[in-house]
Amino acid sequence: MNNLYGESLTEPDKLPDRILNLSDMLRYQIEATKKDYVLVAEEINFVKKYIEYYTFRNERLNVTQNYAGDFNSINIPPLFFLPLVENAVKFSGETAEPFILLDLKVKSRHLSFTLKNNYLESGSRLSGTGIGIENLKRRLEVYGLKHELSCKKEKNAFSVKLNIWDLPIVA
Repeated sequence: MNNLYGESLTEPDKLPDRILNLSDMLRYQIEATKKDYVLVAEEINFVKKYIEYYTFRNERLNVTQNYAGDFNSINIPPLFFLPLVENAVKFSGETAEPFILLDLKVKSRHLSFTLKNNYLESGSRLSGTGIGIENLKRRLEVYGLKHELSCKKEKNAFSVKLNIWDLPIVA
């Protein structure tokens, strides 16, 4: 709300779109968490809105998004990618040239998700607890999803690769 207040003073003509975007995201979060599964297409739409909101707040943030596959026939637990995308936005935002590379592919019942972002190796004002990754691992287990998850820190870059097999299809 503080950000929206600031935008209302500096760029009031853009505020209606920001409020609608935020409203859509909040509505989706409330509705999606009532369900066990949502369409991959709905999750992608949410991730796009989230990134759109934060690229407005940080105009330096360069996000490359690639999506491929049939997203209307495969289900996934709600808000599944949010912790990863949140961390990428948060930690890359501290760098001079923030970037995020997001790649999501669905083929048959197999989903492949890759996310890479830069971060400050030293001098960060933020602290990472790793709770987002741990929560994701727990959700993968609770849902009994066949998966392979790897996280890798390279010089000033963090990447996550997630493959999930045998996702539920739309009945």
